[in-house]
Amino acid sequence: MVQENMFKKISSSARILNPFKSHTPDELPFEIRFDPLTGETGRVFHLPFKAEKPDFEKTVKRSKEIFCPFCPEVLAKSTPAFPEDIVPGSRITVGSASVFPNMVPFDQYAAVAVFSERHFIPMEELTPRTMGDAFFASLRFLKRIQDFDRKIKFFSINWNYMPPAGSSIVHPHLQPSASEVPTNHLRRQMEGLERYFEKYKRNYWADFVEQEKSLGERYIGEIGSTFWVMNFLPFGFLPDVSCILPERGSLSELTEEDITLFLSGLSRILRYFLEQNVYSFNLALFCVRRAENFRVNARICPRLLPRPIGNSDIACPQMLHGESYTVYSPESVCGAVREVFQRED
Repeated sequence: MVQENMFKKISSSARILNPFKSHTPDELPFEIRFDPLTGETGRVFHLPFKAEKPDFEKTVKRSKEIFCPFCPEVLAKSTPAFPEDIVPGSRITVGSASVFPNMVPFDQYAAVAVFSERHFIPMEELTPRTMGDAFFASLRFLKRIQDFDRKIKFFSINWNYMPPAGSSIVHPHLQPSASEVPTNHLRRQMEGLERYFEKYKRNYWADFVEQEKSLGERYIGEIGSTFWVMNFLPFGFLPDVSCILPERGSLSELTEEDITLFLSGLSRILRYFLEQNVYSFNLALFCVRRAENFRVNARICPRLLPRPIGNSDIACPQMLHGESYTVYSPESVCGAVREVFQRED
């Protein structure tokens, strides 16, 4: 039986004299939500925000004028290689993708997976086919590290697509990473899973999937081994999406077929983003070596510059308080996401 009250929120409002209503009394509603796994809090507003289509033409043009270490004519000389004992052959190549060490090592084993020779791939062309080689190469790299160093327990595949998501290089690339120490978010996941099991003697993810599917408010759909859902507590300015693989508990269990199914769902989520004039995103896929209650999961967060002035969507609440705020609720957009997700390719 699924535990009750998995999704906790407090509805509140602020009283003002509204200048858009002749300074008459008004109330602005908002919610404080609690992440069902970690207990973290965030704010959800109900604002009439609509993103404007960005013009990346100047960005792409300027990126071609600046030195790009990932373009084919310089890649071999401008990027590092792995020691032979870590990666035999010094690089991993799958199709058009190439994996080599990250010059800014986020972890002990940090790599870059360049998609292809193409300097810029617009979001419209991020299909399972164009994304596949880089993800397969990243998975191969992480499994190699898992075999090479038994102390490494935590793994991720990360993606900053375009400058609004923090990418300093337009040339599309992933950042697979492996470490002895989990990132804060992965650590909070692990701690939440342990608390939940100690309290209920059940697997959190099984209950989560069952309850989200039963409620239907945020449930998007399923493709093979992948379960897609809007996040009850978004991380960013706009509602974000999670993918859970309920039958995959570790990196060892994750297969290329799972990645193919994941990319099929991801391409549909990106199609929805495009229809909302969102042309940038962050993605992280989380894996562990082995943990009884863990399940492989991923999060995709839309990113944008909210106003013509060019401000970021990350401000003091997220940077300094670790407190997310989202301009409208995930439930209010789930129907539109589901409709796009279920369209025939």
